[in-house]
Amino acid sequence: MATTMGAVLATFGSAMALRALTGGADSSVSGGAVVLAVVLALTLGRVGRRGQPRHGRLLAVVVPPTVALVASEVATLSIRHRALGEVLFTVALSGAVWLRRFGPAGTRAGTLMTLPFLALIITPVPPHTHGISRLTLVVIALIATGWTLLAGLLARLLEARHTAASDAAAAPDTAPAAPAAPGATGAAAGPAQARMVGASRPGRRRLPASTRMAVQLAVALGTAFVLGARLFPEHRTWLVLTAYIVNSGNRGRGDVALRSGQRLVGAALGTAAAGVLAGHLPVHNPWSIVAIFVLLTVGVWLRAASYAWWAACVTGVLALLYGYYGQSGTGILRERLLAVGLGAVIGLAAAWFVLPVRTGDVLRRRVADVLAALTDYLVVAQTGRRRGSPRPPGPRRGPDPADLRAALTEAHAQVESSLDRLAEIAPTLRAHRALDRTRARTLARLRGHPRSHEHGSSREHGHPGPHRYDGVEALLATRGALRAMTRALDARGAPPARAHGEQIARVRTTIVEFRRAMGRASAAARAR
Repeated sequence: MATTMGAVLATFGSAMALRALTGGADSSVSGGAVVLAVVLALTLGRVGRRGQPRHGRLLAVVVPPTVALVASEVATLSIRHRALGEVLFTVALSGAVWLRRFGPAGTRAGTLMTLPFLALIITPVPPHTHGISRLTLVVIALIATGWTLLAGLLARLLEARHTAASDAAAAPDTAPAAPAAPGATGAAAGPAQARMVGASRPGRRRLPASTRMAVQLAVALGTAFVLGARLFPEHRTWLVLTAYIVNSGNRGRGDVALRSGQRLVGAALGTAAAGVLAGHLPVHNPWSIVAIFVLLTVGVWLRAASYAWWAACVTGVLALLYGYYGQSGTGILRERLLAVGLGAVIGLAAAWFVLPVRTGDVLRRRVADVLAALTDYLVVAQTGRRRGSPRPPGPRRGPDPADLRAALTEAHAQVESSLDRLAEIAPTLRAHRALDRTRARTLARLRGHPRSHEHGSSREHGHPGPHRYDGVEALLATRGALRAMTRALDARGAPPARAHGEQIARVRTTIVEFRRAMGRASAAARAR
């Protein structure tokens, strides 16, 4: 978080310095260009927060400046031919989602492609109205990219130092303990996972999920542009931006529904807070910039807690920016809330009715990925070699310590990556579990059931059965044990002792059986 805000502040300072050096108020680096640089730095910082391979860093350098030129041309074209410009905008953003089908590299390239387009519609004063040149656009994009990459490098160095300190503090003679098998962390975890397995829907040949999401986004953006031109002609980008936000990171219909609600709550809170602040800050007041950076800092800090806080802070930032440029008042606040609400409804409707991606399908895919990664990890932990790799020739009984550490690092990284992807849908499932339990308690209260469990099932007494989130929670809870085992094996440089190896083998057998059960349940569902 600190490194991201450091990159944003450094980008802001660099853009302001560039503006001063090139003529101040008469410079081609307008106020809109400065805002554009800040927005790019913030979004790039969030995208690049996780570790990335070398080709990912190359994409981060090449794609944003190139796409910034294309986005500016589309924005300029929209002035003369609005419909054509909006069609190209929609094609660019939905095409970026379609690129996800080409794996992590395609996903990252698509994400980077969207940033200049989003920055142009977020910026309250479009850069072309101040005669911003193509060269200035490229320089602004390079400034934001450069500071973001430096901040990412600093974050990785600090993380490596922290990890090294943690490893040094860990006892090297600690015996590696195998993580509990999924479902062993509580009585409810096993039934919850069985429910995940049995909930498979009949399989039929469908379009890839990335294609369906791209179509959904295209429909949502197209609808938002059409309705925005008629209902909010001066601020139709508010409608478009909300439709994009609730639909772009689509991880199933439940995720879109949750994000729509959080966007509405956050927009209401942010608009109210910014309205109070803007009333005390005149146009072009420098304290507005201070308030903007404070809100950005709070938003980045609280985003991990809930997307609603991020939405509130971003909405407040936009309101302050519009107020800084002289657009404020009760009418514009009301219009913003209406646009955000309608945009959320459009995004939700597109995700729900246009080639829908079910949350259960996303969950099954990501659980299967976690289990596969866990299986490979436990093979390395038990034998010191990757699954399927031959035994080394010669009299050596055990694996080479360097080979073991390399294989262990790679397998652990795969597990962490798969758990990160599973954790992305955890808030949706957690919210559904809370809703399910509240509904069950309410129905039990209305039916007059006592709290005791003397008769009937727990569901009849307002205690619903195991939920899918219980199984997800059990899988995510294995992180600590896996990290401890990785540190212990890395310090040992050899596979564990026989007793611990047998324990790891039992856990691996449980996971393999669970994966086979998932396959049988899916096959049975397709047969029906």
